[in-house]
Amino acid sequence: VSPSDDSYRPENGTVTIRPYPRKWEKLTMQLLVVTDYSRKWIAKYRHVLGALSAYPVIDFDADDDVRCFPKVHVGIESHKELGINPVLSHKGYTLMDFRDFLRSAYSLKRAWSTPVNRTSGGRPRLVMLLRRHSRALTNEAEAVAAAAEVGFEVVAAGPEAVRDMAHFAEVVNSCDVMVGVHGAGLTNMVFLPHNGTAMQIIPWGEMKWPCWSIFGETVPDMGLRYVEYEATAEETTLKDVYPRDHPVFTNPVSIHKQGFDQLWKIFLDGQNVTLDINRFRGVMQQIYQDVTVT
Repeated sequence: VSPSDDSYRPENGTVTIRPYPRKWEKLTMQLLVVTDYSRKWIAKYRHVLGALSAYPVIDFDADDDVRCFPKVHVGIESHKELGINPVLSHKGYTLMDFRDFLRSAYSLKRAWSTPVNRTSGGRPRLVMLLRRHSRALTNEAEAVAAAAEVGFEVVAAGPEAVRDMAHFAEVVNSCDVMVGVHGAGLTNMVFLPHNGTAMQIIPWGEMKWPCWSIFGETVPDMGLRYVEYEATAEETTLKDVYPRDHPVFTNPVSIHKQGFDQLWKIFLDGQNVTLDINRFRGVMQQIYQDVTVT
């Protein structure tokens, strides 16, 4: 709202509403517009929206009624990437509170992940997020087989599995471990039971800090355990595109310094990952030891 002093009048001023929460993204905030009511979006998140309010969502573009409210929140606030600062949040809410809210909204059954007794034949469940188009696992079948050989009951989940939020929330909640290459799909870790484990596969390109700051930093606040698997130069398909003396391999940070567009084009949108199965199996074995007892 500008200007902000007492001289402001709606008839001779300008009101700008910016409901997008990632306000530090200057480019996005400049391209940003308030979109129309999306039935697809409302349907996808109907469980969450239904838990937030006892009233139906209003499509103001197709509604002429006049409604009076004692107060209103315009837009969404954000404290940090996939996180909540209890000091800044209403009533001191934490990320654990948010996960409890989601579990209630989706009627999820498991609050806690408890160690599985392997001597009695129990197998902890692991959901593996399988990407397509970028940051995909080129040897996903071998990766799934390796996790199963270690002792996990593996649930392979491609993009089609995530489309039904309610169903996929139940799938994730039934698992003890989630594994996936860095990307939005990892956000589904919010449905894991407390004390579950989230493993992030970090693509090549000095991406450890960016990936950790988005997902790794917030995992402990969720009541989850965090494991990283950082891809080497031998595990990226970029080796089939660039020579080994290219900055992509010799100085990845120089690519970062060219701006996010270049970072996205090369290290996020431009590569897939071919896991070293022996190395991957070793990490799976460690996680298996942590989530089981004899």
